[in-house]
Parts: sequence; C-alpha cells; structure tokens
Amino acid sequence: MQSIPLGRVAGIPVSANWSLVLLLGLLGWQLDQTIFPSADPGLSPTAYLAMGAIAAVAFALSILLHEFGHALVARREGMTIHSITLWLFGGVARFEGFFPSGAAEIRIALAGPAVSLILGFGLFGIAHIAGLPLATETVVWWLAMINIILGVFNMLPALPLDGGRTLRGIAWAITGSLRRATTIAMHVSRIIAILVIASGIVLAVSLGDVLGGVWLAFIGVFILQAATIEAQINSTPPTVDNRRIRDVMHPFTASVTLTTRIDTIAAPLAAAAPGTAYPVIADGEVQGLLLREVVLALPPERQHTASAADLMIRRPELTVITPDEPLGAAQRAIAHDRWGRALVVDDGILVGIVGLTDLGGRPVAV
Repeated sequence: MQSIPLGRVAGIPVSANWSLVLLLGLLGWQLDQTIFPSADPGLSPTAYLAMGAIAAVAFALSILLHEFGHALVARREGMTIHSITLWLFGGVARFEGFFPSGAAEIRIALAGPAVSLILGFGLFGIAHIAGLPLATETVVWWLAMINIILGVFNMLPALPLDGGRTLRGIAWAITGSLRRATTIAMHVSRIIAILVIASGIVLAVSLGDVLGGVWLAFIGVFILQAATIEAQINSTPPTVDNRRIRDVMHPFTASVTLTTRIDTIAAPLAAAAPGTAYPVIADGEVQGLLLREVVLALPPERQHTASAADLMIRRPELTVITPDEPLGAAQRAIAHDRWGRALVVDDGILVGIVGLTDLGGRPVAV
C-alpha cells in the first residue's frame, strides 16, 4: 500500500505510510493494557482505551513537529523540502539535493531533537502546574516523557538518526571531506546498531520483555541497513558529465500571464509531474515562475480569486543561468536555490527551465 497524502503544511506535502497504523495500534494497545492502568489504577476500561488512543495520536503529531523542525531549518539553509512522511519508525523529512555544508547538516539535524525536547519539557511543566484531571495529567506526563526520550534517543551517533547526522556534520566540518565524514559516521553507526541489537536480545531473553526487546532489535537492524544505504547515497556528490544545460533543460510548452486565474490551471498542474512550473510572461518578458507545489498548496476555495501574480516566485528571487552553463556549475547554483529550479535564458529570452533532479540531484532524508 502506498503512503496516504494528509495534505500540505507550510507548502510541504505530508503523508502517512500504512505502517504508521501498526505503530499507533501497538502503542495504543500497550498504553491501554499496561502503562496507563499501572500509572493510574481504578479507571474504567473505556477510559484507558480513550487515553491510549489520544496519547498515540498525540505522539504521531509530536513526530510530525519533530520533522518540521528539520524541514524549516533546512528551508532557511536554502534547501528545497521534498516531503514529510510518517511511518513505522517515526518520520522522514526529505530534501532535494545535498546538504550545503557540514555546519548546515549539524543545524538541520539538531533542529528535530530540539523541538522534541522543547515539547517534552513544556508538557512536563503543564502537567506539573496546570491542575489537570487525573486521567488527562497521566496522558500529558506520558507525552512529556516520550518526547524527551525521542529527543535523547535520536541523538545516538548513528545514521540515519539525528545524532549520526550531527556526527557526520562535525567530521565533515573538521576534515573538509563529505566522503571521509560519511565513512566515519557509517563505522560508528554499525557499532551502535550492533549494541542496540544486543540490548534488544538481552531485554527479551534475560529480562523477559519480549515485545520491547524485539522492537529494540528491529530498530538496531534498521539502523544497520539504513547506515549502509546512507553511505552509498551520500558519500560522494552526484557525478557530473560534460553536458551543458541545453542538453537537460525542459523547453517550456505552456506559460501564463499575470492575470491568469489559478482555478483555470489548478487541474492541469495537479495532473502534471512533480516539479512542473509555468513561466509568468508580461510584455514578452518573464516576470516570475508559478510552481506546481505552490498552486496545489492553495485551498480550493481561494483558487477562483487568486491570480498568477499573487502566487508566482518573482524574477529577482529566481536563479537564472544560460543554456551553455556546464552541469557542474549549474548543479551547485540550483542546489542552493530555495525553489530547486532555474530559468534558462539565452540573450534575454527564456528558452527553458531546469530543476535539481534534472542534474542528478536526489532527495535527502532526515
């Protein structure tokens, strides 16, 4: 089953993988059957069921906020956000292209745990001073604890966890080499993964917590596999050949004017491929670029009153390159472009559009 789109927040597509249902179901069941009855005895089965369901959904929202921490800082670093997906092991924020520097990777990696810790200590304060009903207070206490655990656990120095990305960013900043930094982080990640798997086995066999032990071992296996994939994808920047931009650009086949109403083009853009963009032309000159993701983020009830001029990315904000630009130079320019695209202009005339994916860029998951 494919991921289920949940909508857009701040222009970022958000979806949930089917495995999220399994995560929330297991979590809600454990809360309902063991954790909440032990913490708050004497309540009815219906109360425990409601507490477990509310806590599980609130935990999913906490993961989403954690991923938005990554995404919003990445946007400030000039990266283009591809999507956020919630799944069995939490959440994944994907960005187009590669991290611009080791320092940027550190800032982006730390943003997620920072959000989780702020949520955790904030909820801790609410539970401590708000005078809530007993059942509500128990749920808030648990959410505070789980967010603090989420923030701390994610700082384990193992890829693809945030601590592993922080470690790689530090090694990258020190060595000046992304390849060497990834190799260092991968070796540390393998050691951490083996320790996590061993801890899961001990928890299940020696301490009798079979469910917790199996879950911990699965996390270790996931870290082991994901670290290897991460090394393969990110150890070396994309290979650049001798082609020019004119060899990969998309000659634009459709354009709009400043007064074009959004409702007249929303359907074609929705059916178009991700990354589609329409130039906005006035008096024979490009005034801006209308991006598919920006149009689709606009609520349907506002599409009949908005025009291309209202939503377009204006010309001064766009990267402009020539068709004879080497792919390597263009890739570096577009990787730092907020929108992940560039106008291809020849002697003042727009001849095409090119995006990061056309140059070999890949989404980066955090």
